[in-house]
Amino acid sequence: MDIRTLWNERYTKGLPSLETPDPFFIRMFDQIISREFPAGGNAIDLAAGTGRHTLHLAEAKWKVTAVDISDVALERLVEQTPDVQIRTICTDLATYQLPQAAFDLVVLYYYFDRSLFPAIIQAVKPGGLLICKLAVGKPANPIALQEQELLQLTNMLDTASYEERPVKDRGVAEYAGRKPF
Repeated sequence: MDIRTLWNERYTKGLPSLETPDPFFIRMFDQIISREFPAGGNAIDLAAGTGRHTLHLAEAKWKVTAVDISDVALERLVEQTPDVQIRTICTDLATYQLPQAAFDLVVLYYYFDRSLFPAIIQAVKPGGLLICKLAVGKPANPIALQEQELLQLTNMLDTASYEERPVKDRGVAEYAGRKPF
């Protein structure tokens, strides 16, 4: 089964845990994003799913692009936003070409590919933000994000907030960083 089919099946069945904005995202929105960009800006939500963060930004007058491999998820997002203008792109992030210095805010939740971080950082405008939350794997799994690795992958940004904490049999890394002017 290919990855698009897998995610389409998951979204067809429903993923209730991915329907409301993440508490870390809300905290960063209240503490950093809305203060630094009170009039909104241009954002991209990578691996957006049904758009839990996309919707929050759009309601706050941000111009948002939602990118996801699942056309089912993006269709649900569009159905939820008849009065809001959101751009959707259905593609695999592994092959998507991010525009350089195009976004005031890049949101990345639970999609990890080391090789994408240079392009993700290049997509952030000077003074812009990257907000992400990723699973931290066990050291025995070299494919997974390792402890403190996110700070290395984002070392071109100024860290505004960073925390790693255990969750179940793994952990999570919550990160907010700003691209220098």
